[in-house]
Amino acid sequence: MKKILLIFYPEWIKIVNYRTFWILCGLYAATLVLLLFSLQGILDNITVNVNNKSPLPIPSFPVYAFPGVWQNLTYIAGFLKMFPAFLVIILITNEFTFRTLKQQVITGTSRLEFMTAKITLILALSVAVAFLVAITGLLAGLMQNSQEFKLIFSPKLLFIAAHALELMTYMMFAAFLAVLLKRAGITVIVFLLYSIILERILSFKLPDNIGRFLPLEAAGNLVPLPNSSLMKLFGVSFSEFTSWQDTAICFGWIVVFILAIYRILLKRDL
Repeated sequence: MKKILLIFYPEWIKIVNYRTFWILCGLYAATLVLLLFSLQGILDNITVNVNNKSPLPIPSFPVYAFPGVWQNLTYIAGFLKMFPAFLVIILITNEFTFRTLKQQVITGTSRLEFMTAKITLILALSVAVAFLVAITGLLAGLMQNSQEFKLIFSPKLLFIAAHALELMTYMMFAAFLAVLLKRAGITVIVFLLYSIILERILSFKLPDNIGRFLPLEAAGNLVPLPNSSLMKLFGVSFSEFTSWQDTAICFGWIVVFILAIYRILLKRDL
């Protein structure tokens, strides 16, 4: 642990005074918290508007009720997971743009240590965001359901860990592209094209038992769509737990991305 902290220290020095990084982190955190705290009001307004026009009443959905709040908020937070990935792309491509990686290698930092520092940063970001979602869910749940304290600690609390794994899978994929392509603009474009278009096409074309092995598809499956009262009204049911298969696939892809990054760093002339 001490060795990892020593390896991470130069990385911390680089970002601690990097104002752009902290501004983007602040904007992302503020947007995430605002969205999660506003979610119940947004859904209530939609429900009222639909019920005014529909002969079939739609039941309200208690977003912040324990223990469902953990799945509800992590599912919604998943829609913003691209933003931490953009942060990783910026940080890594800056190493190539400003040649700081080459300078570190010249002064004695190994490629393995460089990669370890980046992985540690990605892990820290994943845990920090998941923790922020957990604190938001806890506060929102207690403000609306103060009598349900005993329901806080349930198996659904594992969705917080699943969200951290979801974020880490996305950010490791972004890190792989950043090391491969080296330029921020190109990396962001390729990342968006793959995540929004290409993988969705592949997922649609491939059989379900094969498409689920795609990296971002597996990450998205970690927190399934919450099984709301509306879905139950129509007899539709969704999983209320994280699949161990999707968890294993994500860990597998993280290992693949780490090995690929290390191989690129070893073979490339910095």
